[in-house]
Amino acid sequence: MQDPLPIRPFTKPVRGSVTVPGSKSITNRALILAALADGETLLENCLFSEDTEIMVKALQDLGFEVTPDAEAKTISILGLGGDIPNKEAEIFVGNSGTSARFLTAFLCLSEGGQYRLDGVPQMRKRPIADLAQTLNQLGGQIETTDGFAPLTIKAQGLAGGKATIDASSSSQFVSALIMAAPYAEQGIQIELTDTSVRRSYIDMTLEMLVQFGIPKSNLAASETGYDIKPCPYYKAKPQGYQVEGDASAASYFFALPVAVTGELEVLGVTQNSLQGDIAFSSRMEEAGAYIEWTKSSAIVRYEPGAEPESLEGSFYPYSDTFLTAAAIAPLCQGTTKIEGIAHTRHQECDRVAAMADGLKRIGQSVEETEGSLSISPAPLKPATIATYHDHRVAMSFGVLACFDALGNGEPWLKIEDPSCCKKTFPDFFEVLESLRQQSENASSDA
Repeated sequence: MQDPLPIRPFTKPVRGSVTVPGSKSITNRALILAALADGETLLENCLFSEDTEIMVKALQDLGFEVTPDAEAKTISILGLGGDIPNKEAEIFVGNSGTSARFLTAFLCLSEGGQYRLDGVPQMRKRPIADLAQTLNQLGGQIETTDGFAPLTIKAQGLAGGKATIDASSSSQFVSALIMAAPYAEQGIQIELTDTSVRRSYIDMTLEMLVQFGIPKSNLAASETGYDIKPCPYYKAKPQGYQVEGDASAASYFFALPVAVTGELEVLGVTQNSLQGDIAFSSRMEEAGAYIEWTKSSAIVRYEPGAEPESLEGSFYPYSDTFLTAAAIAPLCQGTTKIEGIAHTRHQECDRVAAMADGLKRIGQSVEETEGSLSISPAPLKPATIATYHDHRVAMSFGVLACFDALGNGEPWLKIEDPSCCKKTFPDFFEVLESLRQQSENASSDA
């Protein structure tokens, strides 16, 4: 793939359909739950990307029988009812936050295991100290490196009981604890020291526990925390567990018709998705899109000649999508103000700073605070976008690049390091180009 990659814009309204890949969040949770289950589970419609392949490799390094089939989009895994076969291992998590956090709690369940968990330099800057401290309250023995990776884990199982956690920097801390909790001797009672945690991802985790056989009566949630009772084992899914389409990835295709007008069917997502990021669709409706839901898709329409309404408010519950909203802000009427995003400064990169940088490069007026961005539209200027190796920065600006800013169908925006999308959506730019060609052909045939 050319680097930097010039994006050829749409000269016709978008027409066609697109299938989003399986959800990264659900695939990695399902891998952990299947490994904890008793028996073989077949996961279907899995995401095959850098993050999920890291999780698969980690489980294989821990001795689990894991058989991925990328062509069929399936992963078979033989769970051992809470046992971890290999009692010593060095686990590499790259820059995968879900893998790092989920595996840290998972490894504490081992009886007599000793593990080292590390990642790339950026992973060593991502928060994990609060999770480690809470697991130590529950009987774990975890040593961090000044609060970050690499970690060493001396596992003797989890006694469980009561513990507090600050999960304001990542709801994944709570999800990690919840998935391990049924195997703790006393279960786990988690008290949140900051109740502003993003609950949509935790709700998804709780629902998946039920899908894997944990009785709802064992799971209690309140404003201040969670109480998970012990349970003998998760139930395997030999007949198959279907992974939903990725709602975060769908955000790009909810936004595309707003950027270029037209009609696009987004396959693989539903209005009652487990994933909180599906709420981004309502933000595109605020911008002026019309969305019709079917049993297995969303049809997004935006009429030619309309100018999108600017957006304002908190994106905290679905912050992975704030980048999509920020990227199309230059096309909107008036100032877009995005709030609730301070925690995203500590993700794959400093996402607030990265989006501000990209928007300034294309001539926009941007005001940046610790937890917000204000974007006032100005004439678009050709530029090359630095992605800071962040897949969501690349894909978000990829959507904006589809707008024909020069009015002649020539590329005006280039994306550096486009291959960073392999983290969650390896063929994103190929899919975008295919949609452009579909739309050109549909207009020619009309």
